[in-house]
Amino acid sequence: MSATDSPDSPKTKDEVPQAISGSERRRSSVKSDISASRRSSLVKRGSALFAAARASFVRSRGQGGASVDQLRGTSGSKYEGYANIHRGEGDFDAFNIFSFCCGSRSELYFILIKGFHCFVFENEDAKSPKYAIELINRKAVIQPSHDTVIPRVPHPGATHDTGYTTVHLETSLGDVEYKFTFANLENTASEFCNAVAVASNDASAEKVRERLGHQNLLHKRASMKFANAIGAAKAKDQPDAPVGAAEVMAGMPAAGPGGY
Repeated sequence: MSATDSPDSPKTKDEVPQAISGSERRRSSVKSDISASRRSSLVKRGSALFAAARASFVRSRGQGGASVDQLRGTSGSKYEGYANIHRGEGDFDAFNIFSFCCGSRSELYFILIKGFHCFVFENEDAKSPKYAIELINRKAVIQPSHDTVIPRVPHPGATHDTGYTTVHLETSLGDVEYKFTFANLENTASEFCNAVAVASNDASAEKVRERLGHQNLLHKRASMKFANAIGAAKAKDQPDAPVGAAEVMAGMPAAGPGGY
């Protein structure tokens, strides 16, 4: 055996990097396997948690199992914040007679947007949303400052000097379904509008995929599936749109010759 073939002979310059490179590849492969195993474990654990939460939601008939934290999940939400909410196109004005006889006065709620819905909670600690609003084919439109209603009670984090902005949630035909009033804290109203636009677009895209039979091509997070399932169930609990002044007047009997 020549000196160059001796097992004790030093490695050539080309052999040393190859040995190191092979070792690094093996370490990288082991790390990749461990990471994949951890991801798979986390996905299974997350799916189990959301399955348990959904079971709790069903058992409680929608009164539990869908708290703010549970809807946030691991991926968070598109929007969260407080807002006064009024159903329909009628006035908020407490001095308007029709706001007393034809619809509820606006109240302060905690709202969260995730998936294809806007979830409306009594407060941030509620065990389940009061109701959910479908956002497909909806748009949020900021109103001029002179059309904004000032709440009687300041929102959390607001002072008596804080300004407010009202946003109309409209259908694709321009009908007003809800009015939201936000305190002007860090562009809250504009962030809400952006979140509604994203949710509406996502919901419309999902409908197209369903029509084409491609709904299973995209992998959805367990938390997103959970949010969409809860949203579809709680959308049925939305308050009825209040009867407006025109409808009330149209429903009144016509005055006779001698009046009412």
